Amino acid sequence: MKGDFSRIRFNPAQEYVAVLKQQGRVDLDSDANEQRAIDLTLRETTNVDVIGPLGGPEIGAGFAISVENGKIWISPGRYYVDGVLVENQRRLNYDDQPYLIDPGTSAEDLLQQLIAAGDQATLQFVLEVWQRMVTALDDPCLLEPALGQADTTTRLQTVWRVVGTVTQSQAQGSGVEGAGEDNPISQLSDCCQAMYNNLSNVERSGAMRAGLSQGGSGCGCQPIPAAGYQGLENQLYRVEIHNGGDLSTATFKWSRENGSVVVAVTGVSLNSNTITVASLGPDANLGFQAGQWVELSDDSYLFGATPNQPGMLYQISSVNQAALQVTMTSTVGGLDTSMNARMRRWDQSGSPASSAGISLSNTPIGLENGIEVAFRKGQYESGDYWTIPARTANGSIDWPPCGGNGRQFQSPSYMQVHQAPVACVSLRRFTNFLLRPGQSPSEIDRFIVNDCRLLFPSLTSVAAMTPPEALHLSAISWTNDDVMTVDELLLQGLAVTLDQAPTCPWSGANFQVTLEVPLTQRFYPVATGASLNFTIILASPLASGIAVSGDQVIWLYAFATENFPLKSALEFWISLNTILSYTSPSGAGRVRVKLDGGAVYGNGTTGNIYLDGLAFGSTSSRASDGSECIALGMPTGSHLKASDFDGWFYLAPSVLIESASFELVESTGAVAATAVTVTVNEFGFMTGLETTAPAGAVATPVSAVQIAITFSYTPVAALTLRFNLSGTGVGTVVSVPATFAVAAGLAAVNVPVTISQSPGAGVTDTVTLNVAADSGFQPLGYGQQLTLAITGGQPPTTIFHPEPIKFNF
Repeated sequence: MKGDFSRIRFNPAQEYVAVLKQQGRVDLDSDANEQRAIDLTLRETTNVDVIGPLGGPEIGAGFAISVENGKIWISPGRYYVDGVLVENQRRLNYDDQPYLIDPGTSAEDLLQQLIAAGDQATLQFVLEVWQRMVTALDDPCLLEPALGQADTTTRLQTVWRVVGTVTQSQAQGSGVEGAGEDNPISQLSDCCQAMYNNLSNVERSGAMRAGLSQGGSGCGCQPIPAAGYQGLENQLYRVEIHNGGDLSTATFKWSRENGSVVVAVTGVSLNSNTITVASLGPDANLGFQAGQWVELSDDSYLFGATPNQPGMLYQISSVNQAALQVTMTSTVGGLDTSMNARMRRWDQSGSPASSAGISLSNTPIGLENGIEVAFRKGQYESGDYWTIPARTANGSIDWPPCGGNGRQFQSPSYMQVHQAPVACVSLRRFTNFLLRPGQSPSEIDRFIVNDCRLLFPSLTSVAAMTPPEALHLSAISWTNDDVMTVDELLLQGLAVTLDQAPTCPWSGANFQVTLEVPLTQRFYPVATGASLNFTIILASPLASGIAVSGDQVIWLYAFATENFPLKSALEFWISLNTILSYTSPSGAGRVRVKLDGGAVYGNGTTGNIYLDGLAFGSTSSRASDGSECIALGMPTGSHLKASDFDGWFYLAPSVLIESASFELVESTGAVAATAVTVTVNEFGFMTGLETTAPAGAVATPVSAVQIAITFSYTPVAALTLRFNLSGTGVGTVVSVPATFAVAAGLAAVNVPVTISQSPGAGVTDTVTLNVAADSGFQPLGYGQQLTLAITGGQPPTTIFHPEPIKFNF
């Protein structure tokens, strides 16, 4: 804080809780200011202990972000950031924030950047908070009219702004460092968790040492040792980093008045060296003179995109007292007098001083009056500072600082900018079933706002201070609110993993699995426009089909043995596919998985502990089509003694082959066929393919042979086609791939058939092809069988007679 203070002293390590006045003793500004620092530290520490590092009240929390009609809004209310109370008094437009000046990117620009980046990017909003000292230059109301507009005390002000940045999304499920059941961050969306993990932490490894030289300049008129402090007045020296960097690149500036000599700038001429100021100081000691270095800045340096940046250093060429004008040795630029422009005096001089400051060095650098400083290797940031109280009574400086750690090299003080994630905005993925008839994507709000704030209840709302001991779910084997096929269900079953092994018996009573299927006109006569579902209990009321392995409970496990389906699995497969084939429109039913919290238990320290299965949802996207879905956060739990777990997914029927046929690709298109003829030359070598035509008919050239396959419905997951080709000529005359991969979303595919040679003139090879869709569990006999006759054509009857060779003698 650049104020006119005698000294700045407060060390939390001393654990002082109060400053006490004594009768007949003087008390200084440093005593009162230390009391304020003690109070502030106690208050902020209490806030962190009670609330946590970040949080807002459930009733009255502020800084919620919303997007409306291309504008970004910040809600009013309170929030606590590292113990600092931050309050927004009114609903505020992002572009109207008083402490975010010229960020370079408006709210409209941010939203357009997000749209351009696509659904793999997010727009992240962080609340930045710090505290600054406010003087009469910032708030004229601090001047006292009754004392002739005297400059009295200053104020400590909390400054905040919300800053948005478009960034590429991190992989889902990245989690949060140190997350557990008691960490509320783990219940937030993936992009919010990534923001908490990526909060910036500026490294400050530099340090400075101050000392007194073994001699120095001065009037020598004071009865003090030559090696001591030689100043005529008590001073509070301030050494501040101007340009950040390491020991070789950083620079500093210094002031004997703690940087408190500052005046308002009222005018700047264009392309001029001269500025007009409101005052030139009360006297020569606290004023401005030729040769001095000053720093010119305005609020854009304090509240720009990167806050608290240093101003520009200029050297004074001359001072016009009458006109209140100061002329610099170079042209003044980049100063806006409408934004609290100011001129601050620094006291460096001589050849080391420049417009960039003074270079750091690990060897002593003299300031004045015998004081010298040296810097240690490390990283320095602009604004880092040290204060050095210098006293004439004993010709000393307070270094190492009294009450500190006693080290010669001291780390800097600095203005810390605290950060808190408040929101993460992403683009909505449009799919056809999200649209109502006649509605286009442009009519739907394109932006999804994930709230990243942490909220806490009032003390009167807190029921139990200590959460009860309970079981929790740490993982589930299915993707919640997404699609699974019958094949996947039969292959992997449904598994839930607890945080310790359960001891209860298991059955369909406490591990409940049901299938909800919509009734349709095809399945059952339903009145037009009516909506009716029926529910099928899948889990057996008895324990059959449920296996327990340590802390994992699995239903419908090991239905297949050596890839050959058991009779019960085949019956189950047929039943589920039959039921789902009658649903509409996509053939998917909804499977609900419920664990009874009061009937699932394990061993606790004092008896049974029960399942706290409450799972909190967050917006995610389905792997099947990218549409929005609800992901459940793990581990479960809401500090309840017992609660049910509910999860769900959509069950789609197995993908079967609706139709399959051999096709011949002609110039006019592909046609189904069961025979093809190989054309040959007079030597019997294959030259091409043509249709097999009856005697007297004209055959049509064929460019390729393929297998055309359509599926029973559009697959929601990738699957594999398996081919088995038998008959004469397999591998020599004709071949097909053993497998063919089909991506999700393809309702039909064409698989190439390779015919590499003729079976022989007039010879016909007939091959049989069995093709089946394999999406995991696929019983035999549910494929298609095709035949293709491949006939070798006759060589042409025209015989080539070469002309006789003529010899000339």
